[in-house]
Amino acid sequence: MHTQEKLQKLAVLVIMGSLLGLTTRAAAESPSASALYSSAANVPTNVSGVFTYAEPPADFNPVTATDEELATYGFPPRPDKQADPDHYAVWERAMKAAKIRWNGELKPLPDAGQGTIPTGSSLLPDVVHADTGPVFWADVNASGVIVSNKQSSWNSKNSYDLVYALSTVPTAELPIANSTCTANDYKTFIFVGIDSSVPALGNNLFGLNPGLQGGFYGVVPCPTSSGAPFYFAEFGWQSFSRGFAVNPGDVIFTDVEAFGPTSGEAYIEDITAATGAAYSITTSGLVGQNAGWLVMRPCCTSSDETYPLADTTSVFFNGSAGTGGGSTSNPGSQATSTIILTMKDDGGDQTIETVNQGSGGYEGLHSLYFTTTECAWYGGCTP
Repeated sequence: MHTQEKLQKLAVLVIMGSLLGLTTRAAAESPSASALYSSAANVPTNVSGVFTYAEPPADFNPVTATDEELATYGFPPRPDKQADPDHYAVWERAMKAAKIRWNGELKPLPDAGQGTIPTGSSLLPDVVHADTGPVFWADVNASGVIVSNKQSSWNSKNSYDLVYALSTVPTAELPIANSTCTANDYKTFIFVGIDSSVPALGNNLFGLNPGLQGGFYGVVPCPTSSGAPFYFAEFGWQSFSRGFAVNPGDVIFTDVEAFGPTSGEAYIEDITAATGAAYSITTSGLVGQNAGWLVMRPCCTSSDETYPLADTTSVFFNGSAGTGGGSTSNPGSQATSTIILTMKDDGGDQTIETVNQGSGGYEGLHSLYFTTTECAWYGGCTP
């Protein structure tokens, strides 16, 4: 009996070794994730440089699908359940709700460039370098957290190649004391991104310039008689394109992947409405220098100034992280390479959007809490 047990154990080991060899060999023969997703995104859209994927079958289940099937239909790659259980839990929740693939016409949005210093503004770059911990930066059109590295060109081993988050669509309103519009349309863009450019990263621009990004936005039309506030998914590379409509209170899952210096993907899903879309995006000079979670008021109005910020009272990110070089960075990072942005009004004398981060535990590491403040929340800002 003892000898028989040894033989049985040996047989099991041989079988396991054979299977491992097959698995390793299959992986070596499989094309890279970049090639899989790039080749599968062969459905053109009405926006140059943006392609989408074939619509999955009605009975398609992303949770049980193979890696190749996920790539074929543009679903985010499956996280390693054992090595990264937090990411897997967020991904699995979104994939279980992925029932409807939206493939409507996109609308390029013109107001997508970096902020500019408004005429007559006295705002000066305001950087606080602590001996330890994050760098604090005042910015004219963005608030949020950016985790960064020292990359100056794309490197598959070290560049940030993924950022994701869960977030809830807030209600966009005029500042509380405003019964009528005092400026152009009031806007807020809420997104995650890779390679968003800010002065603190050394490019000498004033105001944030979005890189490869995905999320959603809300607009309060002015004059208000022209319609009710509206909300849409958005994505793009250094500019925004409008996707499907979303509603206040809906939970949004956004997954942005960089596949190299010239391509990436944005997957955006309204978990509440079980509706999502996936886009392959042509990029130019993507570095993977940073990953971020951001609230932004875009540039530019007819007078070349940033749009006024819509009052959202509070914005939440949860289940958030970014990866690069095989390691994970969280929005609660206290590293000296982490940048915390605080949004200022056009005159630079009032803070209009702040972000609060934690530093420990699941919520502290994975969550962010934004607050609309001062003139953007109560009274309305004036240039």
